[in-house]
Amino acid sequence: MDAIEAIQRRTSVRRFRPAPVSRESIQRLLDCAVRAPNHKLTEPWRFAVIVGDARSRYAEIRAAHRLKRFSDPRAAEALAGADKVRREAVETPAFVVVMCAVNSDEIIREEDYASAMMATANMMIAAESVGLGTYLRTGGIMREPSLEELVGLADGFRVAGILSLGYPAESEPPRRRRPAEELTRWVADR
Repeated sequence: MDAIEAIQRRTSVRRFRPAPVSRESIQRLLDCAVRAPNHKLTEPWRFAVIVGDARSRYAEIRAAHRLKRFSDPRAAEALAGADKVRREAVETPAFVVVMCAVNSDEIIREEDYASAMMATANMMIAAESVGLGTYLRTGGIMREPSLEELVGLADGFRVAGILSLGYPAESEPPRRRRPAEELTRWVADR
């Protein structure tokens, strides 16, 4: 499958088969990630791969984070939500936590974040091309101190995203997108 086909077919996958993803396969995706553009070759990204028993630790972090959404974390709805995200995490074969440098200069900070997300997109496209599915998670979980501890977040870095990775449990068609022509303005001199 070529890159254009992988981009057109890629969709977010939430349910995975239990088959593990080999270290070699994950390393191949990471090798694609580091080919992303980055200003002055600063390589502002770092990665942590969560596999095996470490998934249970991540599952507990997700469950605890979910409980924070509720005024009463002991309510049935809260506990059900925590159980759901815990189960999803344990059933996901691998996670790649993408971290990026946090520079004091706002422009460099934006460039570094953009580079980290391009690295993430490279992994997602490469994964699709070899039959793996991905789901990118962002939001409040990225600032959980327990997650930062789990992945060994270095000073001067932050979590940019958490990529779920595995073999899709079922085939899903890509979601509809608005045509690019509706979102594009061509600017040309006359």
